[in-house]
Amino acid sequence: MLRNEDVKLHPADEEFVERVGRFFEGDAAPRTSGRMLGLLLLEPEELSIDEIAERLRVSRASVSTNARQLEAWGVVERVSHLGDRRDFYRIAPELEKTLLRHRKERLEQVELLLEAGTATPAARDERVRGRLHMLARMHGCAAEALRACCEGKS
Repeated sequence: MLRNEDVKLHPADEEFVERVGRFFEGDAAPRTSGRMLGLLLLEPEELSIDEIAERLRVSRASVSTNARQLEAWGVVERVSHLGDRRDFYRIAPELEKTLLRHRKERLEQVELLLEAGTATPAARDERVRGRLHMLARMHGCAAEALRACCEGKS
C-alpha cells in the first residue's frame, strides 16, 4: 500500500480509486469526492489536502471543496496536529453505519415516490398500479434490511 512519502499510486490502487469515483458519479455526486473517498479507504493514516491533491492530480481547491462535502456527509473527518496549520482527512470512524443510513434513506425516498405514483391517473390501470406497488415493496424490504443492519441486528 501507500506510505505518506509515496506520491504515485500503484496502478491497482489507482484503478480502485477511479472505480469509486465513477461509482459516486453514478449517484450524481462529484467524481472527485468519490476518488478522495477511494484514496482515503486505501490509506492507513490521514492525509493532508496537499497529499490528496498530489496523489489524485487535482487542485488543492478541488480537494478542499470535496473534502468539506465528504465531511458534511459524515464519511470523512478532518483532523489537526498540534503545531501544524494544515488540515488532514481520514475515514470517519462510523463510515459503514453512515453509508448504510444514507442508502436506507434513499431507498425509503424511492419507496415513497413509487407509492405516490399509485395515485396518478395512469395507475388506474391495474398493471401500472401493480408494477408501482411491487417496486415500492421491493424498496421497502431493502430499506428494512438496511435498517436492521444500522441497528446492529442480523
